[in-house]
Amino acid sequence: MRLCHTVALAMLLLGPAVARADEIGAAQAEALQRQLQDWLTGMLGPSVRSPKLPWQITADHDHYVITWPIPGLTTSSGEPAVTANVRPIEGDRWSIQSITVPASGTFSMTLPDAGTAVRTQFGIRHQDTQGIIDPTFNSPSKLRSELSDVSAKSEGAKQLQEQRFDHHRMDASLTPSQNGRLDLVIDGVTEGWNSASQVKDSSPIAVGIQRLHAVAEVAGINRDHVAPLVAATVGVIGAWPAGPVKREEKLDLPPAAREQVRLIIEALQDMVTSVALQETLEGVQMEMAGVGGMSIKRFFLGLGGEAPAGRLHAWIDLALDELASPSLPPKIAAYLPRHVEIKPSLSGLLITDLHQIALNATADGSGTDRFAPDIDAIFAHGGFRLGLETLSFDLGSAKIDGTGEVTVVSPDTWHGVAHLVATGFDDLTTQARDSPELQSALPALIMLRGLAKQDGERLVWDIVSDGPKTTVNGLDVSALAGGDKPKKPPAVQKPGQKPSR
Repeated sequence: MRLCHTVALAMLLLGPAVARADEIGAAQAEALQRQLQDWLTGMLGPSVRSPKLPWQITADHDHYVITWPIPGLTTSSGEPAVTANVRPIEGDRWSIQSITVPASGTFSMTLPDAGTAVRTQFGIRHQDTQGIIDPTFNSPSKLRSELSDVSAKSEGAKQLQEQRFDHHRMDASLTPSQNGRLDLVIDGVTEGWNSASQVKDSSPIAVGIQRLHAVAEVAGINRDHVAPLVAATVGVIGAWPAGPVKREEKLDLPPAAREQVRLIIEALQDMVTSVALQETLEGVQMEMAGVGGMSIKRFFLGLGGEAPAGRLHAWIDLALDELASPSLPPKIAAYLPRHVEIKPSLSGLLITDLHQIALNATADGSGTDRFAPDIDAIFAHGGFRLGLETLSFDLGSAKIDGTGEVTVVSPDTWHGVAHLVATGFDDLTTQARDSPELQSALPALIMLRGLAKQDGERLVWDIVSDGPKTTVNGLDVSALAGGDKPKKPPAVQKPGQKPSR
C-alpha cells in the first residue's frame, strides 16, 4: 500500500509543470488540480472514461498539500488518507518534503476463497519519505522512504496472521539515459521481519528473516509507451467481467477487455531494454508446529531478461547456503546441502515471434491451429537455446559442479552438451553402503560411478545428446535416457519353415 501511493504521487508530479514557489496560493492549487485532471484524461485516452481525481490539493505557505483519502480505512484519530507535502523548486522540479499514511488503522477486505471478510489492524511507529522529482526528465528523480516498527494483524473465519518488521528502507531513482529513455532502480532493505500464521484446521507456521534485500533494475524505459500501457491496463480493469469466476468455469473475456489486452501487448513492444530482479534473504528460520523446522543462512533469487539484436535472453539465478534442520535425524541432516547454486537460461527466441504468439493467444475464436505457423516461425528463425550456466551443490562429502546447453532446432531435433565434475563421490558411495538411511540411493550412485571417467581425484561425466541419442563419456545410454530403443533383430528362419506374417 505504501509503495503504491508513493509511485502514484511520483507519476502525478511527473506529468505537468506548475507555478513557482513564490506563486503558491489557493488559485494556484485549484489550477494544479485542474491540470492534473487534464493530464490524467490525456494519459488514459479517449476510450477510457476519466475518473474524478480522488485527491485534493491545497496551498500551505510555500508548498502544496496533496490529500489522498483511503476508502474503507478506519483510524482512531486523524483523517484516513495519505498526505504529501510537495514544493516546486528550481529547474521545474519538485521537492517531496514528506509522505505520510495513518500511523494506525483498521480495514477489511474479502480475499478469493476466503469466504468471509478478513479484518486487518496495522501500526507504524515511525515513517519518513523525501525526494526530488524532475517532470522534464532532464535530471535524475530520487525518492527515499523509511518505516520503523511496523506491525499488522489479519484475522478471518479461516485464517489468522501476524506480521512485524523492525525497519524498512526503500530508495528509488529514475535517471535519463540514451535516446530519451529512462532507467529505473528500486533498492529496498527490510530488517527483523517475523510472521506467524495459521489457516483453519492446520498447524501454525512461524517465519523469521533477519534481513531481506531486494533490487529491481529496469533499463531503457520507452516513455512513449508508458501512457498507452497505463490506458490499456485501466481499460482491462473497466471491461473485466463483474462478479467472481468459479475455478471450474472457463473465463471468456468480453470483446472490449480482449481488445484492451491486445493493446497492452502492443504497448509492451520495445517497452524496456532489460529487466533484472534480485532478492537476498539472510538468517531465514521456519517452524511448523508438530512437524519441525529448518533454517537457511542465505537464500538468493535473481531473474532477468534482455533482447540484444531483437533476440530474448532470460535467466534465473538461485542459490542457498547452509540449509539445516534440527528436526531431522542427525545422520540425515548431515547430507543437507551446505551450498546450492543453479542458473538456467533461455536465449535465441525472436521477440517478434513471441509478440505474434501473444497476439494469437488473445485473438477471438477457439482452436490451436492458429499457433502452428508461430511454432514453425520459431524454428525457421534458428530455434532456441536452453542453457545451464551454473550448477553447483554438495551432498555430504561429495561436491558436484557442471555446465551445459541444448540447442533446439526443431520439435524433435536438438544438440546438447553437458560437463559434470564431482569430488568425494566415492566416499559418498561408501557411506551409502554403510548407512541404512542412504541405501535406497545406492543403485543410482553405483550406476553413475560406472558411467564416470576418472581424472585424478575427480570424476567426470561428459554428456552429448543429438536428437534422441545420448552418450555419457562416449557410451550410448539412449535407452536409459528414454531415447530410441534398438530395433529387434529379424528372426532366423529355420529350413522348411514358412515365413511368418
